[in-house]
Amino acid sequence: MIVGGAIFQLCWVVRDIAVAQQAFTEQYGVADWFSIPDVHFGTESAELRGVPTDYTISVALGYAGGQQLELIEPRDGVSLYSEQLERIGPGLHHAAWVPDDYDAALTEACAAGIEIVARGRFDDIGMEFAYLDGGSIGSYIELMRLSEEMKAMFDHLIPAGFTNPWQ
Repeated sequence: MIVGGAIFQLCWVVRDIAVAQQAFTEQYGVADWFSIPDVHFGTESAELRGVPTDYTISVALGYAGGQQLELIEPRDGVSLYSEQLERIGPGLHHAAWVPDDYDAALTEACAAGIEIVARGRFDDIGMEFAYLDGGSIGSYIELMRLSEEMKAMFDHLIPAGFTNPWQ
């Protein structure tokens, strides 16, 4: 087993993040969103299929109860997100876990023959991620390494009465 425990996040890739936020709020009760417009990943911090890539996305994070939801709107460049919009359109993109040992989980995935399709990192905020090919399940699996500061930020966003998987 590469990773177990609770899913931390479900993510949808969308064409218009504002429209998607409105739909999740009005139809599914996601009351609050933390939005981060124009997040840039340069070739020094991101790769797609082992090749450095440069892209920009907009991100919105919300919670449905204790489940973190992420919306990603590709803005510029080639990424795993823009590829999805081009191939199949908007929809569920990935489920994410925060393993206790990120490096060991990636090593185990590689040993099992699972392709790491994309990677990225934010050195200044202490976050690293890798997308695994979902194989027969279709959607990607994201593994995340989060600094204590990032975990605290996510803990601040989760509604009262709920906890994130690392607590």
